[in-house]
Amino acid sequence: MTCSHTTNCQLYAQFAADASLKLWKQHYCEGVFDQCARYQLALEGKPVPLTLLPNGKMVERRSKEQISASALFNAIQKQRVGVVRSLIKTGMSSYELKTEDGMTPLMASVAVGNAELVKLMLEYGCDPHATNGEGKRAIELAREAGFGDCEQILKKHMAANPTRKTSPASATAQAETNAEPEMNEVVGLLRRLNPFRSREA
Repeated sequence: MTCSHTTNCQLYAQFAADASLKLWKQHYCEGVFDQCARYQLALEGKPVPLTLLPNGKMVERRSKEQISASALFNAIQKQRVGVVRSLIKTGMSSYELKTEDGMTPLMASVAVGNAELVKLMLEYGCDPHATNGEGKRAIELAREAGFGDCEQILKKHMAANPTRKTSPASATAQAETNAEPEMNEVVGLLRRLNPFRSREA
């Protein structure tokens, strides 16, 4: 039997981008939910702290970035397209986000089979070539789940953008790597022209 409070439990919003949520769901939400500290407080009509875990412990304060990321994944899970669009427009980078198991917002959108969200994630730069912890891309997840419309959107986008995107940091690193031979050549030339170089060198 599943807990009747799962649809409005704030734990989902807090841990949507955390793999540990699956463990809470299996043990409490889909198991002994009557032993959940949050459930017990709700039954008593008492306020349930946002940071209270099902086992009664309080989670450490999360950063604004973590909370925002959780909110995004939670909105995707509930297929609230308007909320997702608003979160991204506030400056959140859907390109950089990943859960502990490697899931991106694009993969999360595929997981719920929402073609509109998939288009939105691609529009805002989420990389379709990125892989999760199992080495699978969003298109493989769509194919496995039987979401043909999502698969076709991804297939078309990937055909038009065949190369994997690089983050600003990796792009800089790549540029530095490409510049190394040229820089070595310049340094070598300067050493040869150095008027203070000893004749023995």
